[in-house]
Amino acid sequence: MYNWLKNGLILIFTLCLVIVLNWHTLPVFSQLTQNIKPLPGVQKSPQPMWQPREGNWKPVPSHREDRGAIKVVWLQGTPYEMGYQHGKLLHDEIASMDREVMSILSFFGKLMLMSKLAKRNSFPGIYQECQGLVDATTDIGMTMDACMVLAFGDVYKEIFSYTLPNILFHDGCANFAATGDATTDGHLYHGRTLDNNEEPIKYWIDNTTVFVRQPQDGIPHMIISVPGMVWPNSGLNAEGISISLDTAHPKDIEAMPPDGRSNVQLMSQVMKNARTYEDARAIMAKNKRLIADLIMITDGKSRKAGVFELLNQEMGVRELEGNGTIYMTNHFLSPEVKGKDSPPVESTLSRYQRFEQLLSKNGSQSRYGKINASEVVKILRDRTNPKTKQASPLSVFDDNASIGGNGSLRQAIFDPERLLFWIAAGKVPVPQNQFTCFSLGKMLGLLNAQSCPAKAIY
Repeated sequence: MYNWLKNGLILIFTLCLVIVLNWHTLPVFSQLTQNIKPLPGVQKSPQPMWQPREGNWKPVPSHREDRGAIKVVWLQGTPYEMGYQHGKLLHDEIASMDREVMSILSFFGKLMLMSKLAKRNSFPGIYQECQGLVDATTDIGMTMDACMVLAFGDVYKEIFSYTLPNILFHDGCANFAATGDATTDGHLYHGRTLDNNEEPIKYWIDNTTVFVRQPQDGIPHMIISVPGMVWPNSGLNAEGISISLDTAHPKDIEAMPPDGRSNVQLMSQVMKNARTYEDARAIMAKNKRLIADLIMITDGKSRKAGVFELLNQEMGVRELEGNGTIYMTNHFLSPEVKGKDSPPVESTLSRYQRFEQLLSKNGSQSRYGKINASEVVKILRDRTNPKTKQASPLSVFDDNASIGGNGSLRQAIFDPERLLFWIAAGKVPVPQNQFTCFSLGKMLGLLNAQSCPAKAIY
């Protein structure tokens, strides 16, 4: 009884605090109470529109195969069908989110009209995918309000900060890409670390999941996320496009356009629709965004890459140049938006400096010309402070200074031309775990798909 009362009082206090601190945002939500169209009926999935350049392809039936600490699920069909498969295949993991968390998300979604904002501003199919997921998980407390808050989670974490359950939150991250003379074989490699400040998030540590998504009306692709989320932190599609996100924060949050999109949902659109780097850039350019972030996109076939620095309706792009390397942490550098984000803290500057030391041709400890998948692992594991040249101990989760010691929740490497990727997940410190190899081509059953050279990089 005491815990119930305590949690109830905390929830009421939090709600009051949110209303006081964010009163200016409420009119945006209240516009969404009108003209909500009913969910269309579910139809049988047609054959996928996408086909590879070689052979005829059919989607792999929905199922689950775990690889150590990494959960792997295949989804296919309409958004509703993929949501329902997601809920069934990961039912127990979603249940571990806890009914209390789902109740709080539902409470905020309904009372603060968050789910209505998410429905209005989400891309087509998101609402239907949530409906499928909810139909498979109603018994454990998932609701449409909770699912839609999660589906728009990147936006809400920016607006409401940490007054919502921390299942939505991570902050930090770093990405780099290398190709041409920077690598041993000329291929493009894309490395990323998903970080969080100060402490690990147990739900994310325990539930790294590869979703092999086979939409009826788009390019098959995989995304890396956690159960219950219908968006990626990073991903790779069957056309050889990889994508990944680092968090950033706007200097002025009140400049958010009311008709903007979620950045993580925008990443899903790139995965589903982009066959080339140019396609991806066009998708990024034509959509308004609600919040700030940095997104790296690479194209294995053309060996192009770019850092998209997003700020509401503005976008700056830094593209891979002749030196063959590009990297990003958590601050803007392009002329279009530099200085319009929050002033960079020491951590983002330090990690960027370490990338310069490791990836610049004349860097003080340069790996230029030596980069391959195994070398990317070494870079992602690097715990060296660029100023002191000292490595932080493995017992420190977040050293606030290094690439590999900044509170990693998971790490990934992409070889997009060969449709290969590697993931490190599991116990902390995450980078010290093996990087398990996956072949997206094999997972999709593509003709002449490249196999993994080894089970893992240790």
